Amino acid sequence: ITTHIKKMDNRNLLAARSSSTSSSFLTAQSKRRSIRRGSLNAPSAISRWKEEEEEEEGKGNGGDGDRRVFSHWFGVTNNNREKQGQGQRRRRRRQRQSSGVRAHGTTFSAASYASGNGDDAAGGEAIRAEEEDPSTAPLVVRDKIKGIILFVLPLMASNVISPLLTMTDTAFVGRYASDAVVSLAALGVATPLTDYPVNLFMFVTAGVTSIVSNGLAVREPKRDMERKVYGAMFISFTLAITLAALLVCFPDALLSLLGVEKIGPLREVARKYVQIRGLAMPAAFLTGAGYASLVAREDTITPLMCVSLAAITNVILDYVAVVTLKQGATGAAWATSASLYVGAICIFTVLRRRKLFHIPPPAPSTQMISPPMSIIPTKEMCAPVMKFFAPITFLSFSILSLYVVLILQANAIGNVASAAHRIAGNIFTVCALCGDPLVQVGQTMLPKYIAFTPKNDGRNARKMALIVQAMGYMVGIVSASICFWLLYFGASGFTTDSSVIACARSVVLPVFAATVANIVSKSLYGVMVAMKQLSFLAGLTAIGTSTFMAAVFAINKYLNPEARYYALWWCLFSYYAIAVVVLTIRVATTRLVNKERYLS
Repeated sequence: ITTHIKKMDNRNLLAARSSSTSSSFLTAQSKRRSIRRGSLNAPSAISRWKEEEEEEEGKGNGGDGDRRVFSHWFGVTNNNREKQGQGQRRRRRRQRQSSGVRAHGTTFSAASYASGNGDDAAGGEAIRAEEEDPSTAPLVVRDKIKGIILFVLPLMASNVISPLLTMTDTAFVGRYASDAVVSLAALGVATPLTDYPVNLFMFVTAGVTSIVSNGLAVREPKRDMERKVYGAMFISFTLAITLAALLVCFPDALLSLLGVEKIGPLREVARKYVQIRGLAMPAAFLTGAGYASLVAREDTITPLMCVSLAAITNVILDYVAVVTLKQGATGAAWATSASLYVGAICIFTVLRRRKLFHIPPPAPSTQMISPPMSIIPTKEMCAPVMKFFAPITFLSFSILSLYVVLILQANAIGNVASAAHRIAGNIFTVCALCGDPLVQVGQTMLPKYIAFTPKNDGRNARKMALIVQAMGYMVGIVSASICFWLLYFGASGFTTDSSVIACARSVVLPVFAATVANIVSKSLYGVMVAMKQLSFLAGLTAIGTSTFMAAVFAINKYLNPEARYYALWWCLFSYYAIAVVVLTIRVATTRLVNKERYLS
C-alpha cells in the first residue's frame, strides 16, 4: 500500500491534510489490510467505507483526499462510485425492511458485518442479532415471584411509614400538649381536610406509573417520556396550589362543612392546623408523583429511603416543637409540613441526578434542533395523564364513600358500635394497605408482556397476570390473619370496655374475608390499569357502589340495630368479592396484548 501511494501524484494534497483526515486515512489503510487478509470482502468494505465517507463529507473535514486514494486503489471512477453508492444504499434499505427492524423497538433485528474474529468464514455477510423479547421469552415463575416479593416489600414499608406522619402528630400532641383533649379533637376533625384530598387525586400517580412503565416497555424516546412526566408533574403542582389556597384562605368554611362549632377553642386549633398543613400540599402532591416515577422504573429502595428520612425528620421536629417549645397542635403541623418538604426535596434530587426530570422540559425527539422550551406544558404533554383523571378519581371517590358510609352507619347504631368500628376500621385499613403495592406491580411489570409485537400471543402476559393474582391471595391471607389476630386478641389493648371489645370481636370473620377480597381486588386493579381498561373499571365501580348503597338501605330497613353492624361488614366483603369475580373473568377472557402501536 505504501509503495503504491508513493507513486501517486498527490503528495502535496496528502501533506496538507488535517490530523482528523490523517486518522481517517489510517482507518482506510486498516480496512485495505483486512480485505487483503480475507476478513472483509470488497463489497462489504466499499459499503461501510461509503457510509463513513458520507459522514466525513457532511462534517466538512477534508475527507476528499481519502476518497481519491480509496477510489484509485479499487480502480473506481467518480461516476461509477456514485452509481455504486446509490445501489448499495438501495440494497441496504431493502435489507433493513426485510430483516424486520421496527421503530417501536419491542423486538428488532439488526444487520451487522462479520469482523476478523467472527464465526462466519466467508466474512462480510449480514447476521441477525435479535434482542430477547420478554413477551415471547420463557417465563420462569419462581424468578418472577422472587422479583415481585423483592419489589413489594419496600413498597409495603413505605405505605406503612406514610401514615406514621399523622400518627406521630397524634402521639406527641396527646402525650405532651397542654390542652391535649382539645388538640386531639382538632386533629381528628382537620385530618380529613389535609389527608383525604391527596388520596382523592391519585390519578396523577397512577398516570405517571403507567406513562413511565409503558414508555420503558416500548422503548419510547427518553425526551418524549420526560415531557409526559413533566406534564403530569405540572398538573399535580397546579392541583396542589389550588388546594393549598382553599385550605389557607377558607379554613372556617371547610370546617363548618364538617360540623365544627364556629366559636370555641376547638375551632381555633383546627383552623391553625389546617392552614399550616395546607402550605405543604405542593410537597405532598409532588412527592407522590416523583415516588410513582421511581417505582415505575422498578426502583423501590430509593423511595423507601426518602420516605424514611421524612418520617425521621417528623419525629425530631415533633419533639422540638411539641415537647421543647410547647406549641401543641400548631407545632405538630409545622413539623409535618417541614418533613413533607424534606421528602419531596430528596425524591426530586434523585430524579435530577438521574436526569429523569428537567425544568423546562426537553424538546420532542422529532426536533433535531431543540428550541428554548416554556415551563408551561403543551396539550400533548398533559393529555396522557388526564386520561386517568375521570376513572381513577371516580374509583377513589367511590371507595372513600364506602368507608364514610360505614362510619356514619356505625355512629347511627350507637356509641358501642361507633367505638368498636374505630378499632375494627383502623385495623382493617392498616392491613389493607399491604395490598396497595400489588396495584403498582401490575402497572409496572405487566406492560412489557402486553406490548404489541407480531410474535406476542399473550401467553406470558396471562401467566404474569395469574402470578400477580396469586400473590394477591397470598398477601391477602397473611394480612387478613394478622388483622384477625389483632382484632380478636388485641381489641383489649385499645379499650377496657367489655361491650366494645365484644362488638369488635363479633365482626372478626367478615373483617377477615373483606381483607382478603380487598387485597386480591387490588392485584386485579393493577392488571386492568396496565391493560388500559379504565372505562371498564369505572363502570364496575359504579355498579358495585350502587349495589352497596342498596344493600345498606335494606339493612337499615329490615334488620335490628344489634345485627346491622355485623351485616355492614359482610356488605363490604360482597362489594370486593363481586369485583374479584368479575375482574378474574375479564382477565381470563381478554387477549392480553395492547392493539395500539405506541410508536410509529
